[in-house]
Amino acid sequence: MNKGRKLPLLFQEFPKLKGHIPWMPLTRVTPVQKLEKLGKKLGLKELWVKRDDTTTDIYGGNKPRKLEFVLAEALQQKKTKVITYGGTGSNHCLATLLFAKKYGLETILVLWDQPLTAHVQRQLLLFQSLGAQLIHMNDFDYNKLSDQDKIYNVGPGGTSPLGILGYVEAALELKRQVDEGLMPEPELIFVAAGSLGTQAGLELGVRICGLGSKVVGVRVTAKDFANPGLVTTYARESYELIKDYLGGVPEPDFRDVTVLDDYAGTEYGAVTQEGVAAIELMKKYEGIQLETTYTGKTLAGLMDYTKKHDFKDTPILFWNTYNSVDLSKYMKPGITYKDLPEVFHKNFKEDLLHKK
Repeated sequence: MNKGRKLPLLFQEFPKLKGHIPWMPLTRVTPVQKLEKLGKKLGLKELWVKRDDTTTDIYGGNKPRKLEFVLAEALQQKKTKVITYGGTGSNHCLATLLFAKKYGLETILVLWDQPLTAHVQRQLLLFQSLGAQLIHMNDFDYNKLSDQDKIYNVGPGGTSPLGILGYVEAALELKRQVDEGLMPEPELIFVAAGSLGTQAGLELGVRICGLGSKVVGVRVTAKDFANPGLVTTYARESYELIKDYLGGVPEPDFRDVTVLDDYAGTEYGAVTQEGVAAIELMKKYEGIQLETTYTGKTLAGLMDYTKKHDFKDTPILFWNTYNSVDLSKYMKPGITYKDLPEVFHKNFKEDLLHKK
């Protein structure tokens, strides 16, 4: 997975962090790639992608970067279980489950309803296949859980001051790739804004590593949960966690934080026409798969934003946070929705997995 990486760039750049911040190697350095054909289609001469869909062979996307720090703390504290939260189609929940299982940790998933798709049905069956304890949010009472002192709490999306460091690390990785001449320094970095850990980490990371890039979040959930004020709050909380170990790095200024609001659809997980069109374009011109909840909407936001402004010669980076690993190997043979707790059976009134 990590090709022998022994230290994160964070510890290499700021050695005093080692011993104070938990970390374990889960991910590899992901490539940057010029999107020649899609860029030509969109009239953008310098359109690039950061291939975080390839972060690990177990599960790609942005989640493993956060888990490098979060699960390291769980193991450091000698926990035996993790609990986390998400929609019924949550990628974060699946990634947490997979890596927790790898390190011998039991997983409790607390799930809320989201618009029903084939993806939701597949995720629920994967959760069950991998042995998670599934609880619907409406039935959840933390006080009723046993062995509470052995449970490590992972926030939705892995977003916490510690988890956010995964994308501070990612910003340092990008800076090194720019310094090595693998791509020009991006003027704009487009990324999905959901639980905000990814954007907050990039906001903090570009500021402490010296990149001049502006991060543009594309909101994919309700404004109450994804807005510039919250991005700033989360980035500052993560900075507070590490500031004493950064040496002479000036305190970051987070006044210029952007979250685009027009691409989320009616609710979290809702499929949008613009998102589907963006997914089809990326697949057609570059052979890269996106999805409807996060990355399709993010690319739609990038396309619309750059169309409204003159960015034809500007280096622009699309940060692909989707998982590209084939997950079918994790599905238990013969599993059906009847193996799930009954509260989730309503998600299978129509078989979307086999619908043509």
